[in-house]
Amino acid sequence: MLKDKFGFNFWPSFTDLMLSLVLVVLIILFVVSKMIAAGTENLDKARESQKKIQNQIESQIGKNYSILVISDKSNEETSEKMLDNKADITIVNKLDRQTITFSDKILFDSGKSELKPAGYDVLKVVGPVVMNNLVNISEIQIQGHADIEDTDDYNLTLAANRAIAVYKFLQTEVSVDPAKYLMSITSFGKYKPVGREAGQEYDRAKLEKANIDAAAKAKNRRIEIVLFYKNDMK
Repeated sequence: MLKDKFGFNFWPSFTDLMLSLVLVVLIILFVVSKMIAAGTENLDKARESQKKIQNQIESQIGKNYSILVISDKSNEETSEKMLDNKADITIVNKLDRQTITFSDKILFDSGKSELKPAGYDVLKVVGPVVMNNLVNISEIQIQGHADIEDTDDYNLTLAANRAIAVYKFLQTEVSVDPAKYLMSITSFGKYKPVGREAGQEYDRAKLEKANIDAAAKAKNRRIEIVLFYKNDMK
C-alpha cells in the first residue's frame, strides 16, 4: 500500500534505520564500558601505589614516629581525625591524590626554615620512598602551612621557605625531576588551618572551648607532600 501510494517501499528503510540506531547504541555502550573499566583499573593502580608508599614509610620509620593513615574520608572527617590524633606523620589517601603531612617540629625548629638533623633523617627515608613510586604520579606539590600567630607576611614567608627547603631536598638529595613531575611549592600561611572549612574564619574561641587550641596550632605548623595521580595510568 505504501509503495503504491508514495512510490517506494517504506518498511525496509525503517528497518535499516532501526538497525543503525541499535548499532550506534551498542557502540556507545561499548565505549562507556571501556571508560568505566579503564577508570576502575586506574583507581586500582593508584590504590596499589598509595599502599606501597604507606607500607614502606610505616615499616622504615614507624618505630620512631607515630603514623596515622586516613583513607576515603571527607575533608571534615579528615580534619577531625587530624585534630584528635597526635601523630607525627599523617598519610591521607584520596581517589586522585595522597598527602603526606609532617606535623609540628618534625622537620623544622620553631620559627626556622632550615631542615634540622632529625628532619633531614626523616626525609632521607620518605624522599626515596616517594622517588621509587613515581610511575603513576603526574604532579607533586609541596605545601607549607603556619599557625595564626604573628603577621600574614611572616607566616606566608616562613611556610614558603619551609616548602622550598623540602622541594630542594627532593630535587638535589633524591633526584626528583621538577619538570617531569611538575613539582611545585605553595604557601598557605595561616589560611588553611586544620579544622576549618574553606571560606570560613578561623574560630579560635571554638577551638579553645573544645580545649584543642594548642593541638590545632601544632597541626597548622605543618608541611605536606601532595602526590597527584595520573588519569591515564598505563
